[in-house]
Amino acid sequence: MLVKIEILELVNRDPFRHFALITAAGVRYDITDPNALAVARDKIHYYFPNSDRAIHVPYDQIATVEELPGPKSKR
Repeated sequence: MLVKIEILELVNRDPFRHFALITAAGVRYDITDPNALAVARDKIHYYFPNSDRAIHVPYDQIATVEELPGPKSKR
């Protein structure tokens, strides 16, 4: 589960830096708040800011993880 390990490292980085998850279907989710992402045993749960909307993506459906340029966020 290298994707899970990579996501955990990015979420726990201090200072946090924005990153993107790109699914096998080509859908991109920009993660700009580490508290909006829950890393579970077999999938991630992403909660959209200022919304009741959430997605749940199994690790085998995540094609790539990319760091985004931009400001560092304080925790």
